[in-house]
Amino acid sequence: MKTRNSALYALGLAAAMTIGGVAELDAQRRTPTRRATPQRRIPVRKDVPVPAKTDTVFVTRVDTITVRGRTDTVMTTMMRYDTVTRMVYPPLAPLPGLFFGLGAGSDIPMNNIRAALKDSYAFQGQVGYFPGMSPIGIRADATYGQLKARETDCPTCRSPKLFTVGGDVILRMPIDRTSKLNPVLYIFGGGGYAKINNIDARQVAVVNSPGGANLGEFLSGRPVNSDQSDLYYDVGPGVDFSLGRLRLYAEGRYMTILSGTRTGVRDQNNIHLFPVFGGLKFNF
Repeated sequence: MKTRNSALYALGLAAAMTIGGVAELDAQRRTPTRRATPQRRIPVRKDVPVPAKTDTVFVTRVDTITVRGRTDTVMTTMMRYDTVTRMVYPPLAPLPGLFFGLGAGSDIPMNNIRAALKDSYAFQGQVGYFPGMSPIGIRADATYGQLKARETDCPTCRSPKLFTVGGDVILRMPIDRTSKLNPVLYIFGGGGYAKINNIDARQVAVVNSPGGANLGEFLSGRPVNSDQSDLYYDVGPGVDFSLGRLRLYAEGRYMTILSGTRTGVRDQNNIHLFPVFGGLKFNF
């Protein structure tokens, strides 16, 4: 009897538990589920492309140097460039400082004295100096030449000799120092001392003809066949250039010998010449 009651109690308890579980599941199914709402909204936006950034790279090297017990820290900053442009210029030809030259040419009589004299040979020696790259320099020169007698007027007359020594200031103007010729134009001006000798008496009559000048006064102002010494001034252009290892030059100058300034002599005139020279220059 007890066993039967125990079995009934067990069955009733199982049935009650089953019915309660089903009712609880049905209630949970009927009750809606609530989602948690965040207190802070997270902004959402579309991605915007960021422009590329150009950086300059600096390389810093730190060295530690110990000199006689003292330790120094040396920081070296180096900038590295990806593209390097190198400009290459042709070398410039040098300009001389100290120079000297030897040349030959002609003494050319001008104006009145061409009635009795004509062109003849001449030689020149010169030495000069330009300080550094300065365009202005100085030089001294000496010349020796001849004023040849005219054969048609006096075929047996002697030819006067001309000797000069003087100095000039030079202004040089390089044209193209990158070329092999390295041409340099220059102008000069100065003065000095001139001496004329071997004046022939028969040339006086030729110059005394109508339209001429008195050669005795024009060249000497004293008895013919004597020497004549006077100051002169000159001005002229020139050019020098390289040809291989040689440096060549050519120049001309208008020279005025002040023979018309002597006192006690009437109807005096100055002597005008145009010597031209060409030769070699040696630069140092």
